[in-house]
Amino acid sequence: MSTQEKLSRGVRNNNPGNLRRTDTAWQGLAEQQTDPDFFMFKSQIYGIRAMARVLIVYQVKHGLRTIRQIIERWAPPNENDTAAYTKAVSDETGFAPDQTLDMHAHADLKPLVEAIIQHENGQQPYTGAQIDKALVLAGVEPPAKNLQHTRTVRGGKAATAATVGLGALQAVQDGLDPARDALQTLVPYLDIAKWLLLAITLIGIGVMIWARIDDNRKGLR
Repeated sequence: MSTQEKLSRGVRNNNPGNLRRTDTAWQGLAEQQTDPDFFMFKSQIYGIRAMARVLIVYQVKHGLRTIRQIIERWAPPNENDTAAYTKAVSDETGFAPDQTLDMHAHADLKPLVEAIIQHENGQQPYTGAQIDKALVLAGVEPPAKNLQHTRTVRGGKAATAATVGLGALQAVQDGLDPARDALQTLVPYLDIAKWLLLAITLIGIGVMIWARIDDNRKGLR
């Protein structure tokens, strides 16, 4: 069995919510719809976006705001063990079955999407960044990051602080020149500190570069 064949149907179709084929013209549908029952999407991002849009419509159009209400419509009892599905999603998200949720809130929608993907496919093959990108396309933004705590900014701060420290040390060392004979024993320690601060500067720059590369790899731009 090939690797592709080992994947669940929903993952193979880039339709991890297993949305059944209807006349809905979803964004990102694959040109060839070879699955007779379920939609096929060009990429997993579009498939996740579609399931997020369905959950939003459940709330806006049908007033469904709890896991129990949502799953009873998503996976009706005539086709599924709806009670088991509801429990699984509740356990995975940490939300009570009858807790009121807001599908316009990232903190509510993302865990629900992840739990449905897990239950539908028996796995969660997508990164948080991929799911966030799909939710943004569905109209739900993640909370804004505090730039003071990003890896790039932290690396920049380390590099800047170390550079300032190097300048200060150099000034101290230059100021010691007239009294070098009296304070000769301090000079080696100042040289060591200079090299340590230079190392911190290089590490800080390295952190910034790595953070940018890692963010690009995860689809964060």
